[in-house]
Amino acid sequence: MAQQGAAAEGGCNAETMTPRALYWASQATMCVSILVFFYECFAYNMIFLRRILPAVGKDALVPAFRVLFNVVWALGLWSYHQAHWSDPGAVPPRWRQFVRTVGEALPIAPARPEWQPAKATLCKKCQVPRPERAHHCVLCGMCVLRMDHHCPWINNCVGFHNHKFFLLLGIYTWLASLVALGTSLPELWRLAGVAVGVEDEELPMGSGVLELWDIYAFLLFGLFAFLIALLLTSLLSTHVPLALRNLTTIEDFYENMPNPFEQGSRTGNLAQVFGQPGFDWVIPVKPWRPISDGITYPPPGWQKTGDLSRDFEALTLVEGGVCTEEQAYNTRVALLHEEGADVERAWRLRYKVRTPEELKAMKEEKLSPFMAQFWACGRGNSNRTGTGRLTA
Repeated sequence: MAQQGAAAEGGCNAETMTPRALYWASQATMCVSILVFFYECFAYNMIFLRRILPAVGKDALVPAFRVLFNVVWALGLWSYHQAHWSDPGAVPPRWRQFVRTVGEALPIAPARPEWQPAKATLCKKCQVPRPERAHHCVLCGMCVLRMDHHCPWINNCVGFHNHKFFLLLGIYTWLASLVALGTSLPELWRLAGVAVGVEDEELPMGSGVLELWDIYAFLLFGLFAFLIALLLTSLLSTHVPLALRNLTTIEDFYENMPNPFEQGSRTGNLAQVFGQPGFDWVIPVKPWRPISDGITYPPPGWQKTGDLSRDFEALTLVEGGVCTEEQAYNTRVALLHEEGADVERAWRLRYKVRTPEELKAMKEEKLSPFMAQFWACGRGNSNRTGTGRLTA
C-alpha cells in the first residue's frame, strides 16, 4: 500500500506520478479488487459448496458454511459500496459561507506538515481556508475533512465521512477470507495433491460430478483467499492501531507536539470515527450518534464534563475559581457537541474568531507604529548632540 498517501498534501511524495497516471492506476486497482472479490464469492458457493463438499460426502456442512460465509461477505460488499460511493468529507458549503461571513476575523495559518489544532489553514491548491485536520487530495481535486489517504482499492479518498466504512470493509473482507480458508483448507490440501498427480480413489472424478476445471478453479480461489488475507492483515495492522490512537496515516508523521485529539481511551478514540458506542458500530451505516461534524472535534475527556455547570455563559466566569480558562473553553465546546447547539457558535469558539473590538484593537496596533514614524519623520533623535537634522 505504498501509494495510499501519495495523493495527499502533507503525505507521501506524489511527484513521481502525474495525477492522470494516479487516476488510471486507481481505476485499474479498483477493477481488479472487484473482480477478485466476486470471484471469491462465486468459487466458494458454486464450486466448493455446490460441487466439492457433496463429492467428498460433507453435504451436512453446506448450510452452515453458506450462511457463515455469505453473511460476512455481504457485509464486506455493503461496506465496499459505502466506502466507494460515499462523500469522503468534502469541505461543506456552510463552512465556506462561514469563512465569507466572518472575513478577516478568522485567523488563518499557513499549512504545515505538523499538528495545527484549532487553526484554519490556507490550502495551497484551493487557496481557500479549510478546517483543522483537512488535507487536499490531488486525485479528488478537493480538500477532505480528516483525510487519511486516497485508497486505490476503493478508488476514493478515506476521510471523515467514510473512514468507518473503510475500516469495516477491511475487517469483513479479512474475516470472509479467513472463513473461506478455514472451512475449505482440508479440501484445498487434498485437491492440490490431485492437481500435481497424486491419486485419490475416493474422489469421484468425471461423469459430471467433479471435473478437472473445478479443481483448478477451486485452487485459484484458495490462492486469492490467502493473498487477500495476507494483504488485509498487513493493512489492518496499520490502520486499526492508528484509529485506536485517533490518528490518520498523514498525522502519524507529525512530531511537533503530542496528539492534541487523543481522548485518553481506545473507545473514545474509535468514537471519533464510529460515533458513540452502539450497534451501528458493526454495520456500514453513518454513525447514529456522531460526536463531531468534521469541522470541530470534542476536546479530550469531553464525556466527563457533565458534572460541571450546565449554564453555558456561566462557564466564562473563571474569576470565581470554579474552573480555569482552558477548562471553561473545553467545556463550552463539549457542551455544544453534546447538546447540539448552533454549530457555527462552536466554530467561532474553536477557531478563536475575533470580535469587532479585537479587530479594531489590532488595526490600531498596526496603525500606531506607522503614525509614530510619520510624526517622527525629519526630527531625528533628540538625544543626539548637534542639530538633530536628518543626514543623507
